[in-house]
Amino acid sequence: MNEPTAIRLTGHVAAYPATAEARDALRQYLDEARRALSGDPDADEIVRDLESAIGDRLGALTDSGDEPVTGAQMATILAELGPVSPARPAPPSPVEGRPRGRFWCRIDEGKWFGGVCLGIAAYGGFRVDWVRTVVLLLTLLTGGALAVPYLVLLLLLPVVPTVADYERQRDGR
Repeated sequence: MNEPTAIRLTGHVAAYPATAEARDALRQYLDEARRALSGDPDADEIVRDLESAIGDRLGALTDSGDEPVTGAQMATILAELGPVSPARPAPPSPVEGRPRGRFWCRIDEGKWFGGVCLGIAAYGGFRVDWVRTVVLLLTLLTGGALAVPYLVLLLLLPVVPTVADYERQRDGR
């Protein structure tokens, strides 16, 4: 025989008699609610409010007698409350989400002198050895004058660890 069990809910002193099927449906509903609200800072309060609302409905249902709440009755109550979803979606992380597009940076992976040439190559989609050759030739042809803007870029550009990280930020992956 299916013995009724007692269900205790937040905000209610009384324990409500229920079948194992009703208890399992309630437990599954509350577990899904906690999972859906896992990123919400108010998740505990929302689940307590849900328990209180369910308790109010169970109180109205069980006042008429000592009959345990059945699985079908619990399913009706839970359907009235509806599925639980977070009030506001979690904001995307700065690296993931919408594409950032091309941006100037220095890249640490494989750098020779600060990673500026590697950053320029990643920005323009060029081969880094060609960029390094052009920068070296222009530095020699200008009598070292190109070294000044290079040092300014070395100081001002943000650093990205790898080319793969640059592409991930650029493409929003």
